[in-house]
Amino acid sequence: MSFILKAFSTYMTENGLEEYTPEIGELLIRYCEQDLHVCPSRVSRAKNIVGKLNRLLQGMDGREALWTYKSVIVELPDDLMKSLDAYTACCEDNGNRQTTLRYKRWICGRFLKRLADLGCKKTDEITGKLVQSAFLPLGYTRYWERIGPFLRFLFENDRLEHNYSKLIPHRNKHMPQPTVYSPEEIAIIESTIDRNTPAGIRNYAIILLLSRYGIRACDVASLTFENIDFANNRLHFIQQKTGAPWEGELLPEVKSAFQDYIENVRPDIGGCPKVFLTLMIPYKPVDSGAINTMVGAAFQNAEVDIAGRRHGSRAFRSSIASNLVNDSVSTEIVRRVLGHGTRYALKHYARIDIESMRLCPLSVPEPSGTFAELLSWNAGETHV
Repeated sequence: MSFILKAFSTYMTENGLEEYTPEIGELLIRYCEQDLHVCPSRVSRAKNIVGKLNRLLQGMDGREALWTYKSVIVELPDDLMKSLDAYTACCEDNGNRQTTLRYKRWICGRFLKRLADLGCKKTDEITGKLVQSAFLPLGYTRYWERIGPFLRFLFENDRLEHNYSKLIPHRNKHMPQPTVYSPEEIAIIESTIDRNTPAGIRNYAIILLLSRYGIRACDVASLTFENIDFANNRLHFIQQKTGAPWEGELLPEVKSAFQDYIENVRPDIGGCPKVFLTLMIPYKPVDSGAINTMVGAAFQNAEVDIAGRRHGSRAFRSSIASNLVNDSVSTEIVRRVLGHGTRYALKHYARIDIESMRLCPLSVPEPSGTFAELLSWNAGETHV
């Protein structure tokens, strides 16, 4: 941390820079990466520091500046910003949830910022060449599926003369096999949590929610005390992704872990209904990113083979689903356990149920016609 801060100070002094801005922050990162040639871990630390400085600029009244904002503010020309606002409003009318809206707005905002940097200030100034020049440097292929619909929206609402979404390549989604850990492996991961420390007591309660129920990390982070009914041993909440209710029994081991954390570890701060908090000042709710980082560390510390296997919070969810499917549990029950809105979501997990698929194989037909001739072809023969 000290090395990066000194490097930032040196850069600003040598270039006569007195006041920090987000644009200077980007220059500082490039300075560390391209001029100092520091290791990737220090580049990551530089980006982390720049992110904190940017947050301090968003509010200088103390506590507000210390809380991460859910969306990044993008400065755009008025006309481009109006187009982005109109698209966001349309997506909201179509039923997109806030997490999806923020994701779409962030990606499309980056795309529009590229256009603005290329001198395009209004949507009617957009050309095919500008679209490609702004899109290609983004690099990440998952942006394709978001920018294409945005350009189509602009065309269909008479903000563009041509449908430039045709210039965005179509990308088929890669559907990898779901990662599955056996119940024995999950038990090993749970046992590696050091429950003699405050962080370990909190993390153990979080791990049990993930491993026993398959709850999403975002739902764990959003849990409040109203969601836990200790008297009746029930756990209930509204799912962040689907908006559908989820309810289940508060298992004894989960209840015990909850009570241990709440009574002995959780910071006593008033006015915060969230269950899981950070353990260092300034106290704030734990987010899904922190949960995934913690889970990844737990997998790496356990004596479990994670080579070629995912090891985030979703690994617990996919393991529960796949193990239930392979144990011949009704797909409707599995759907309810995971809180899926439709039964079609389980098709992804059912793909690994090899033993059940062996029960309905099709016999291989006898070759015929030209294919049979090709199979009987001998070296030296010529077929025209």
